[in-house]
Amino acid sequence: MISFFKRFFLRRKKLTGDNGNFRIQFKELEDSEPFIKHPDADVHKLMILATKIKRKDGYSKAITLLKDIAETYLREGNTALVSCLNKLIPYMRREPSISYKDIKDYLATIIDKVPANEPYFLNLHITMADHINSFDTGEAIQYLSGVINMDALTHHQYNILIKLADLNIVNQNNEQARKLLDIARNYIEPCTDRFEHIKRERKWFRTSASLAYNEKSDTCNTDYLYCLFIEFLLDMARVVNPMHIEDFHKRKDLYFKKERGFADSERFHSSIRQLNIEDKKESILKQLYGFAFEELPLILGITKTELYFRSGDKESLIEIRAKKVFYRRPFRELLNIQDWVHEFVRSLVPVTT
Repeated sequence: MISFFKRFFLRRKKLTGDNGNFRIQFKELEDSEPFIKHPDADVHKLMILATKIKRKDGYSKAITLLKDIAETYLREGNTALVSCLNKLIPYMRREPSISYKDIKDYLATIIDKVPANEPYFLNLHITMADHINSFDTGEAIQYLSGVINMDALTHHQYNILIKLADLNIVNQNNEQARKLLDIARNYIEPCTDRFEHIKRERKWFRTSASLAYNEKSDTCNTDYLYCLFIEFLLDMARVVNPMHIEDFHKRKDLYFKKERGFADSERFHSSIRQLNIEDKKESILKQLYGFAFEELPLILGITKTELYFRSGDKESLIEIRAKKVFYRRPFRELLNIQDWVHEFVRSLVPVTT
């Protein structure tokens, strides 16, 4: 049933963006008052503030704010610059007075100025590729291909490999996308951080699902479901952390409310329709969600007490210490997830379709 992907299946502390430097913060005051910068910033809050300004005053003022933040991050060598520009560039594209070339030149200037010794800034090339892709996918592929040296790859270039694969899928170059996924697979394991490891695995399976859907083979639909379900389970695995278990329950609620995920996507509907299992949709979701929300956390190593912990519940010092060191545990449960999904998909489509 599983074709190209089979050979791979058998075998967060995300960079925070402060690098030890102070981070800027903007305090929203009355309409007549200016924004005041403070140390001890939170980039997520600043991005939310930019969204509020965009809704209230339009793109132009939000762009001005984000450019000011970006300049500060650039000056401090702060990796939060990546998140800031990923917010800023789409806003700039929606501002009629700013041209495609203006944005490209602005980004190129930023990229030229970032510290060369911080590999996280390589993600700015993906920001540039996304912008170019809004105009020409082939040019975006050419740009990213020129950024990396295929003979001297490191795990720091993993995200670029995945982005290149995504762009090749859009450009209907499935063979090249497959080769890039094959190469990228070798640069997941060097990542030792648990949550970054899970994040990389999830990206790989998400792109693999896109490739499977794009294929015209006999197994494309089952391959697609296989990768889609694993990607979903990895999305949930990323928030299985006993120190912040409320994030797991928040994400679970988003899936139940269909505010996140694939349940109403055209691709999912198309695949189960072609496999003649459209009538099983609700049963599929019930079983998949049951495994993800009840069994998966326990497989990943947290206890039922930790899973259903509520703020204010009593806990011993030993329990608190165990929760605090959970993030140090290597992620070794992928095979468990793959085995479950493989059997689940086989139960849905017992005969090759």
